[in-house]
Amino acid sequence: MRRSPKLTSKTLFIFLALLISCPGMAGPIPTQAVKPLMELSGRPGDPLSMPSDVAVDARNIYVVDGGNHRVVVYDLKGRYRFQIGEQGEAEGQFNSPVGITTSDGRVYVADTGNHRIQVFDQAGSFISSMAVHDGKQAVRPIDVAVTRRGKELYVSGNKNHKIMVFSKKGKLLRAWGGNGSNRGQFRYPASAILLPDDRLAVVDVLNTRVQVFYPEGRLSVVVGDWGVLPGQFFRPKGVAIDSAGRFYVSDSYMNMIQVFSDTGEFLYVLGTAGKPRGFDTPTGIAMDKRDHLYVVEMLKNKVSVFGIQP
Repeated sequence: MRRSPKLTSKTLFIFLALLISCPGMAGPIPTQAVKPLMELSGRPGDPLSMPSDVAVDARNIYVVDGGNHRVVVYDLKGRYRFQIGEQGEAEGQFNSPVGITTSDGRVYVADTGNHRIQVFDQAGSFISSMAVHDGKQAVRPIDVAVTRRGKELYVSGNKNHKIMVFSKKGKLLRAWGGNGSNRGQFRYPASAILLPDDRLAVVDVLNTRVQVFYPEGRLSVVVGDWGVLPGQFFRPKGVAIDSAGRFYVSDSYMNMIQVFSDTGEFLYVLGTAGKPRGFDTPTGIAMDKRDHLYVVEMLKNKVSVFGIQP
């Protein structure tokens, strides 16, 4: 069983040394430049607080502002539009939400502290909610991914270490995983996204990898493993995919984003001339149809947006 060591100053020193010398690799670390486009940080007098995830559709950018128990909505040019929710347990209110996705004009939010998924329209109006459970156990959802027309909802569960699949009416259809480090198991699954071919990519945080599954739960691809070399992770948090099928994975401790092929092969780190671009605690990430990359930098209380070079 692989065990992730505690993050120490010595570990960071070793990692920085590896970034400079990169032993075991021929030449410098492969990097790919990105073009900064804009930053989203709230509005004057009303900043974001501990944002965790971001989603984009044809009209809006939606930022989970967990410290303020809400979702903040911007237009595609980064102009503030409105907020969804406030702290509470009633319909349309939140308790420490974490994850978000959009599908077919609807917005799905993992209302973590309230053990439910809430659904809104693009204008922020409440539509419905669904309790998250595994048998009789209430589960804190971390993220949600939704199939076309909302037929099925894939929800990552915190302490049960599972992916749970619900019908749009909230019936638990199937689940897989469980606490462990074998392939197909999880140790705190987090971000989850559906791929264009209907496979599901799940960030397996403490197992330091991304696992990709077919809809029934059969394993397809594993991306990354534990370590401090390029192609390895310390604390992966977010995953996104671009129009070419490449995986982008954020590492919240190493403050970088790495890119992999659709088969899980390491390609490069976002950065310039062999030097990784530094992010501040990157967590949730998203890619829009223009291949613009949205990166939540949690401790900077902002979302940074970049153009991806071809």
